[in-house]
Amino acid sequence: MTDIYTCPHCHTANRLPLAKLTAGESGKVVCGRCKQMIFPPVPVQLEDAHFDRQVLQAPLPVLVDFWAPWCGPCRAVAPTLEKLASQYAGQLIVAKLNVDENPQTASHYGIRSIPTMMLFRHGQVADTVMGALPLPALQQKVQTWLS
Repeated sequence: MTDIYTCPHCHTANRLPLAKLTAGESGKVVCGRCKQMIFPPVPVQLEDAHFDRQVLQAPLPVLVDFWAPWCGPCRAVAPTLEKLASQYAGQLIVAKLNVDENPQTASHYGIRSIPTMMLFRHGQVADTVMGALPLPALQQKVQTWLS
């Protein structure tokens, strides 16, 4: 059985072996076109144009950080998200969406304050976190989401 996921780098649709994803080997999956990691251990940059394919159709849970470069708390939570992306690579996709550059998606999800983080699972919002939480609090939430 396979799943299709869009490469966060070149936006090519890739057919992924579901067995590898469930076996926890998703960190080894690379894009057939650009040869970069499909599930990198760093936050993925999102755009309105590819949001559906990269988030709603993702085979793994996706934590989306809605942020802006001028937002101090957003910049403060960035290192925490980088650590989460590295720690949970292959289990969770950590992604960032700049609300100033991508207002369509931010508006669709009713983002009124930033940072706001939403966990997407199977194309649906499973949880929302508002504000800049410290690493231990986010790690605890992630453990709950993945169990």
